Amino acid sequence: MECGLPTNMNDPRMEYALELAYRIDVEIDENDCGFLGTWINIFLSRLRQNVIDPPFTWEAFCDNTDIIGTIKGYGMDVEKFWFVLLFIYDMTIDHTTNVADRSKNYYELLIETRDYIDEHPNAYIYISDDRELRKKNRLEISTPWMLYTIRKRLDEEIKRIEKDEFLKLGVFPYMEKGYDIQLPPTLQMYYMAQKFKTLFEVLNLPEKRARYTRDTTDPVSYNKLLLISRLLYFCKFTKNTAFVVDDSSIKGIIQQYKGYRRCYTSKIYV
Repeated sequence: MECGLPTNMNDPRMEYALELAYRIDVEIDENDCGFLGTWINIFLSRLRQNVIDPPFTWEAFCDNTDIIGTIKGYGMDVEKFWFVLLFIYDMTIDHTTNVADRSKNYYELLIETRDYIDEHPNAYIYISDDRELRKKNRLEISTPWMLYTIRKRLDEEIKRIEKDEFLKLGVFPYMEKGYDIQLPPTLQMYYMAQKFKTLFEVLNLPEKRARYTRDTTDPVSYNKLLLISRLLYFCKFTKNTAFVVDDSSIKGIIQQYKGYRRCYTSKIYV
């Protein structure tokens, strides 16, 4: 069993991924006109370059009767769902591993560094491209004159930025270094769950319930949150088998991160 790659954005199998992109990645120009961002093109390019390497396969996906049963029960196309699953998975990995903190902008970081030097005149500054190196193997700056020079340059940059409101508010995370933060698995699962909830809204999935009669029971689950929970387990974000049984575990994670606002940036889906 094989599932070939989409040839372009107009490939029918990209429908769900494209609809999701129109909801989560729309940019606004100077005329307040919205247009599709770059994420869906990035995804298609990465897909065709074979750089997306999930810990699951198309064959395993098709063999997962619980997941496939719910997808078909809602009338969704299995191949279209496969590619939106890859899209969401790839975004989740990029947005939660090797990310950089953008909670403070460039101006705030300069202020913080300058103020620290002011408050700690005998501070030591260690420079290294490897935070695991021992202090004696790093470049050490501790002389008052060097600290004064650094502090003076910081002050000059701060004054320059304060003359331009755009620079003052801007965030400049586009550097090679600093992308070393790993977010916890629970936050990864929350992020992925939110993307699937958005997808289901975009697809206008109805509220359905299993059909029970006196003699038979419907083996298909129409619990959308349980589908998300099972997808998280399938994608190996958790080894807890409770995720395939009911939705209580993912409900707990969603409650834990209620109101969470992402304050990190990544290198791919920027």
